[in-house]
Amino acid sequence: MKNILQTSISQEQNSHQSYSISSYNRLLSVVKDLASVRTIEEIIEIVRLAARDLTNADGVTFVLRDGECCHYVDENAIGPLWKGMRFPLKSCISGWAMLNKQAAVIEDIYQDARIPLDAYKVTFVKSLVMVPIRISDPLGAIGAYWSRRHRATTEEIELLEILTDTTAVAISNVQLIQKLTNQNALKDKFIAMLAHELRNPVAPISNGVQLLKLKLGETGAVGETVLMMQHQIKHLSKLIDELLDVSSITYGKISLNLEKFNLVDLVRQTLNDHAQAIKRSNLTVVQDLPNTPVWADVDSTRFFQVFRNLLENALKFSKPDGTIWVDLSLISSENGSGSIAVLSVRDSGIGIDPTILPELFEPFTQADRSLDRSRGGLGLGLSVVKSLVELHGGHVEASSRGINLGAEFKVTLPVCEEITALDNDLEIIEAAKKSLKILVIEDNDDSAVTLKAVLEYFGHEVSIANNGISGVQTAREFEPDVIICDIGLPEMDGFAVAQELSKDSKFTRSILIALTGYGSQEDRELALQAGFKCHLTKPVDFEKLTAEIDRYFDGVLSS
Repeated sequence: MKNILQTSISQEQNSHQSYSISSYNRLLSVVKDLASVRTIEEIIEIVRLAARDLTNADGVTFVLRDGECCHYVDENAIGPLWKGMRFPLKSCISGWAMLNKQAAVIEDIYQDARIPLDAYKVTFVKSLVMVPIRISDPLGAIGAYWSRRHRATTEEIELLEILTDTTAVAISNVQLIQKLTNQNALKDKFIAMLAHELRNPVAPISNGVQLLKLKLGETGAVGETVLMMQHQIKHLSKLIDELLDVSSITYGKISLNLEKFNLVDLVRQTLNDHAQAIKRSNLTVVQDLPNTPVWADVDSTRFFQVFRNLLENALKFSKPDGTIWVDLSLISSENGSGSIAVLSVRDSGIGIDPTILPELFEPFTQADRSLDRSRGGLGLGLSVVKSLVELHGGHVEASSRGINLGAEFKVTLPVCEEITALDNDLEIIEAAKKSLKILVIEDNDDSAVTLKAVLEYFGHEVSIANNGISGVQTAREFEPDVIICDIGLPEMDGFAVAQELSKDSKFTRSILIALTGYGSQEDRELALQAGFKCHLTKPVDFEKLTAEIDRYFDGVLSS
């Protein structure tokens, strides 16, 4: 008899131990799941299922505090409870658990004065345990219910308490993530508005400098001063663009316009564009470029941005009389299935501290950490480079043998099959020889007047309108070949202007160009959708503006 009793006790203990291990394994799985959730809805879905599993209850409910009310947001039960309903905190047991900051364990609902019987009579509930989510400042509660009279065990209560503690942490994490997301959204809006507000005053300054350059030339003290001003304006514009690019890339708002280009031509063009800067820095550039084309599917604008950043980085950190090596080559891919292009920019400059290399491509990382900040920058250029290269399916890496021993940046990009013809003209087209009728719709008087002066210098007939409504009216009277329109206009914005003019057959052969301080990828896409042929940001690069006018004007003439 004694042996039988011992065997029975042993079996019961083993059964209890097995249940405990199973429960805690389930709880561990829930903790792992809750660690990665991003929404309250995900938390509720996980917890309502887990709570019933852990307690073997006939039903559970998930309650969130909503001011002075309890909101029964979800449930998992053999019959309906109170999903979607709200009750005053002081009139329900979940409210009692939250207000008293402790679990309510009720074996018989009919024998407890805290239970509002009218609400429970229509349900299957006979016994319950209600545990607050976070004791110090309850966010809600989790309730487990039984259809039979049941006294919740210590283990069941402990499991629910662990579950509610974990739920509280998960809810706090989600709330923090949502707060950070909202703050980042506000930051993005602020950066976009800041860029717009900075571009507006920079635009007329840039236009004025361009006019001075055209009229005074590039020689002599005044000419050299004008060139210096133009250089600094371009630098300021680049900083503004980098701010916007980092924000856009972070939230996946940049898309690529991929076309087949010869990388050799793109590299040469960028080097030609920087010829004056290289000369001013008294540097030697050694090129090692293939004699045959290297074709790749790239967004040419973004490729120029990548190589320009790397080249300007080499210029910035090189000493006078130094050397920059630019190499472009083809090597076999790691899997041996084809070739990849490798673009290398190496300099003999100040080098990179080895401690910075691992974080060099992170936003706001500065290689120049001296107090004088002599080389400037926001620490965003290389972060933008990395993101753009990866969007192209490539890879970028940096290396340096140490301080004063130079640095090297290598970009690898997938290449495509060689083609015999190229549709894209990579050279900047000269200004159209024919005088065009150009309408400038711009509410900033300084920008409008200086832009008009530069365009008239090239022999064009220019008219100005200072808001959207007068812009549409002037366009219909003036019948321009080219319409350069701001986006942020009073009374009628630039998108509405473009949509209105696009509906008029009179402007079928006209070119609509958006010239604006709003420069995000989303702004570009909205501009094209509204009817603009292209989107340019302030301050305008007159070579780009001239190229766009020529490209579309030539297309209209040939059609």
